[in-house]
Amino acid sequence: MNIEAAHLICYSPTRTTFTTLEAIADGMKLPATRSLDLTLPAQAPNDEIVILSDVAIIGVPVYAGRVAPVAAKRLKSIKGNNTPAVIVVVYGNRHYDDALMELKKLAEGSGFVIVAAAAFIGEHSYSSPEKPVAAGRPDGEDKHAARQFGAQVKTKLNAARDLSGLPPLDLPGTLPEGPYMGPSNIAPETDPELCTLCGQCAECCPTGAITVSEAITTDASLCTFCCACLKTCPEDAIRIGFPKVLEKVDLLYTHCQARREPELFL
Repeated sequence: MNIEAAHLICYSPTRTTFTTLEAIADGMKLPATRSLDLTLPAQAPNDEIVILSDVAIIGVPVYAGRVAPVAAKRLKSIKGNNTPAVIVVVYGNRHYDDALMELKKLAEGSGFVIVAAAAFIGEHSYSSPEKPVAAGRPDGEDKHAARQFGAQVKTKLNAARDLSGLPPLDLPGTLPEGPYMGPSNIAPETDPELCTLCGQCAECCPTGAITVSEAITTDASLCTFCCACLKTCPEDAIRIGFPKVLEKVDLLYTHCQARREPELFL
């Protein structure tokens, strides 16, 4: 197959997923790489976008073992035309559970043909200097693995005459049932004594939940607790204060320190 370009289709509030996709595309060494970033409200497509040719690399973060719900919603606007696709989930060193299977179903339902898949690790959204979880990932080793994976995908596609000759991928997990059960109607807290009202938190919020006026206001009904605001704040003015989330932070810090490595499916 003659592949000329990689289309990076991604939802990535803390940029770990986007960084991983860039490394995969770098490893493919194609003439062109095009980014379709679905993260911010202004970037969410109003109309259907169809990827007619080449290869799509579709990446999402894992929230509570599922595809991030906002990502799932925005991906429905992106369609393939029997277009080959690589699907990638990025998780915070606990486990990706059934997210890869869920992303496979979403992508296939939108007209993509899955030719490869991977689960990579990124710094957990709840990670902090005091309680780090996969801090700094994807790191150099992760990016190297991603580039090698990209090279393998390119070799696989170059060797295939067409997609009909490729066997289906055998992925772990089952299709998740029921609604997403992650945090809802809660949001990180802003310390007004530290906040300078710079507005960077509002600029990076993927759902437009944050308003800047005389103080920072966060609409908890829109917040997905991705913690992009917390990681972006230059004054360290945003904190996790909700008790149940703090319990989760402690569990992650206690039980998820052993380094996990990327899992690749070709």
